[in-house]
Amino acid sequence: MQRNLRLLPWWWVFRWAWLGEGIWVLYLTRERGLTLGQVLLFEAVFAAVVVLGEVPTGMLADRFGRRASLILGSVIVILGFLAFGLSPFIGVLLLAYALFGFSETLFSGADSAMLFDSLKGEGREDEFTAWNGRLNALLLGAIAAWTVIGSVMVRWTPLTTPILLSAALSLPAIVLAWRMHEPPRDDERHSYLQTGRLALSGVARSVALRSVIVLMALTTFSIALVGVTQQIMVVNAGMPLWSVGLFVALQMALAAFGSAVADRFGRWLTLRRTFLLMPLLSTLALLAVIPGSIWLYPLFIFPAFGWNVMWPHFADYLSRRAPDSLRATTISVASVVASAGSILVTPVVGLGVDRLGMATALTLTSLVYATAVLVAYLAWRRAGDLLARPNGVPA
Repeated sequence: MQRNLRLLPWWWVFRWAWLGEGIWVLYLTRERGLTLGQVLLFEAVFAAVVVLGEVPTGMLADRFGRRASLILGSVIVILGFLAFGLSPFIGVLLLAYALFGFSETLFSGADSAMLFDSLKGEGREDEFTAWNGRLNALLLGAIAAWTVIGSVMVRWTPLTTPILLSAALSLPAIVLAWRMHEPPRDDERHSYLQTGRLALSGVARSVALRSVIVLMALTTFSIALVGVTQQIMVVNAGMPLWSVGLFVALQMALAAFGSAVADRFGRWLTLRRTFLLMPLLSTLALLAVIPGSIWLYPLFIFPAFGWNVMWPHFADYLSRRAPDSLRATTISVASVVASAGSILVTPVVGLGVDRLGMATALTLTSLVYATAVLVAYLAWRRAGDLLARPNGVPA
């Protein structure tokens, strides 16, 4: 378990060595001829794959091991980078999105479960929130650096070059995952199908778990929409193409800061305020495009900051309420809810952007999000399971 804890930070960094964060929308619209509405539909395809694969891959991690899931996901994300950067055909681009979604499902749940179980094997599970925050901060800090490099590269190279180089930079993740050890389990592993059934029924019976999963999902929706719209907004404001990466890198750096301080900030804010304020702040980001002013760009940091402050506490909340044999699947349910919502929301928002304009569509979306956040939060409060630890230790 000590070896796992030494390797996990490096794997967290290289599992998504993505140089295209600042240019991928422009790559699809300029190099491949897609409209912004079509890009949002591509996002819906990604979400659909996550919905279909999240729980089955979470079951795989619980039944056959967290290590196997991390290795397979690291291989598939590299194949996704190659397909995304090499093909001009819309079918292969969709396949790349499907590979990204499938690799995400293999990581999601398995990564947090690997971390929690490795710490638990050392008797250090109370450090999970701090560890999870620091690892996410490392990932975001690395993506910020990758983003600057990839965006500056396009001053001298085609838009495809950073995307293909991402595949090479992600190769160490396979080696790192291969060298990890499977954590010990306190309880017996269930059959593959029984793992899924027990995890889903456990979430379905708990109003508290359902409510916090919805809150986490709403924060995730905002990140997806901001990731698509911010690049267009910066370019429309007259900024040069290569500078888009600087704006995205700044956002990533501030998100990394949110992850780094998540443990202390969340404990100071208390779990109740964290689960309310972080999703509400995320809804404000969509208002940044209303006047079309670049000076409102700082609002775009709220989803990434709110998500990264909230996620370690959310993952800890679920991990402590799930048995060892169901932990990865239980955490994966959150991604299913987020992605299922994206399948419904993203095409509607994309249609609204094309028909009503970006400002009107995102204003209406922001209002709906804020209302949904309040409803889910009140449901969680009424459920009464408000402590970080179910044994009654205060948050």
